[in-house]
Amino acid sequence: MNTSTYIAKRFLFGERGVGTSRFTGLIAITGMAVGCFALILSIAVLNGFEKKVTEKIRGFEGDLRLSGTSLDFIDTQKQLADEPGISSYMPFMERKGLIVGDGNILRIATLKAVNMNKVSFFYQLGVNEIERNSSDFPIIIGQLLASRLQLAVGDYVKLMSPIDHPSQFGLPRKVQVKVVGIFQGNVLDYDDRLVFVPLSVGKLLFTRKKVLDGIDIRLTAETEINVIRERLLNRFPHMTIESWENIHESLFQAMRMERIGAIAVLSLIILVASFNLTSTLVLITIQKIREIGILRAIGATTGMIRSILIKQGFMIGGIGAAVGLGLSFLVVIIQVNLGLFRLPKDIYFIDNLPMILSVQDVILVPFIAVVLISISSGLAAQRAVLIQPKDAVHMEK
Repeated sequence: MNTSTYIAKRFLFGERGVGTSRFTGLIAITGMAVGCFALILSIAVLNGFEKKVTEKIRGFEGDLRLSGTSLDFIDTQKQLADEPGISSYMPFMERKGLIVGDGNILRIATLKAVNMNKVSFFYQLGVNEIERNSSDFPIIIGQLLASRLQLAVGDYVKLMSPIDHPSQFGLPRKVQVKVVGIFQGNVLDYDDRLVFVPLSVGKLLFTRKKVLDGIDIRLTAETEINVIRERLLNRFPHMTIESWENIHESLFQAMRMERIGAIAVLSLIILVASFNLTSTLVLITIQKIREIGILRAIGATTGMIRSILIKQGFMIGGIGAAVGLGLSFLVVIIQVNLGLFRLPKDIYFIDNLPMILSVQDVILVPFIAVVLISISSGLAAQRAVLIQPKDAVHMEK
C-alpha cells in the first residue's frame, strides 16, 4: 500500500472530526448505489421487451423478405433451395381488402395469401394445425379482428378486394371462407389487421396482380442475416431484399431512442450522487485542513494531495457503485431464473417481466459511474491542492 492510499484511508476512517463527512459520505454512497441499480434494471427491462417484440415481429414477418415487380417464383425457388443458411421460405400475395361478418359487419384488413398447409410451420402464430374440410377455404385471423366481427373458429365470413373486382353494379366479388384459427400476437396491430388466406383465394381475389408480391425467408441462424442478405442482393440484383428490422425501421429507431433517453435520464441520479460526493470530499478537506497543511509543510507535492482526494472519491463512489451493481445483477439473475415479477397476460403478451443484459451494458454503467466519480473527485482535489501550509494554520484557527 503506497503512502497516498494509506493517508486516504486514514482521512476517511479515522476517528477525529469525521462525523459530518461520514454522514454525507453515506448519502453519496446511497445515491451512487441507487443510480447504478436503477440504470442496470432499466436497461435490462428495455432489452428484455425489445427482444420479445423482435421475436414476435420475426414470427409474423420472417427473417428476410424478397420482393420485386419481376418476381419469378419458380426460378427464384430453385435458387433459394441452393442457398446455404436458408431453412424455409414462403411465397405470398398481399392486398388490402374487406372482411364481411354476420350482420354485414365490415372491416378493412390486410389479406396475406400464403400456403395454408405450411403457415403454422413457417409463421409463429401460436395456432395449432386444425383439420378442415378440403372444400372450404380456410383463413386465420387475429383475436382483436375476430372480436370486432364476433367470430369464432368454425364460422364462415366473406372476403372482398374492391380494387380488383369493381362490377357494373359497383359491388366486388365475394369469396366465402372459413375461420380455422385465431392468433394472438399482442404486438403492433397484427391482431386487428392481418388475415392469412390461401394462395388460391388470393388468386381469385387479386386479379390485377400477375405475379407474387414477395417471398418471406427464414434462416437457420439469425446472426447470419446480414451476410445472407448481401449474398442474395448479389444473386438477385433487381430484387428488393429487406430484413425484419428494415421493414419496421421506424419502430426500432424509436426503441433505440427510448433506450438512449432512459440511460441519459437515469444517469442523472449518478450525476446528483457525484455532486454529493464532491461536497463530501470538500468537507473532508476542510476537516483535515491541519493534516493537509502538515503534509504540504513536510514536502508533499500537489500531485500527492490530488491523489489522496481522488482515491477517497473512488473509495466512496466505488463502494456505492459496487453495491448498486451487485444488487441489480442479483435481481436480474433471480428474475431470469425464477420470474418473481409477474405481468398481467391480458395486457402484455408475456407473463413475466423480461430482463436481459449484454456485455456492453455491463461495461457501460460502470464506465458512466467511473467517469462521473473521476470528475467529482477531480473538482474536490483541485480545491485541496490550493491549500498552502500557512493558510492551513489560519484556517485551522
